[in-house]
Amino acid sequence: MYLTIEEDISVVGVYANFQFIPKKFKWKDNVFPIKEITLSNNTRDGVIKKRLYSVISRGNLYRLEFNRESEQWKIMEVWVE
Repeated sequence: MYLTIEEDISVVGVYANFQFIPKKFKWKDNVFPIKEITLSNNTRDGVIKKRLYSVISRGNLYRLEFNRESEQWKIMEVWVE
């Protein structure tokens, strides 16, 4: 099941083929290299455009969210068994 977190994070990535590809994120003073992006999806929260990513890092699955209006990143959830 997913554990809800909803905390601000920093993300580093590259632009390739006109899209942003996250490569690592920093959460609670720890750097998490992204091994794989399993899903990326554009969505809206009312009129606010957002981009969601599901990524694998350190053997765990995380859901990250980029708010296109405020240009802020959040870690939304982590999968825990």
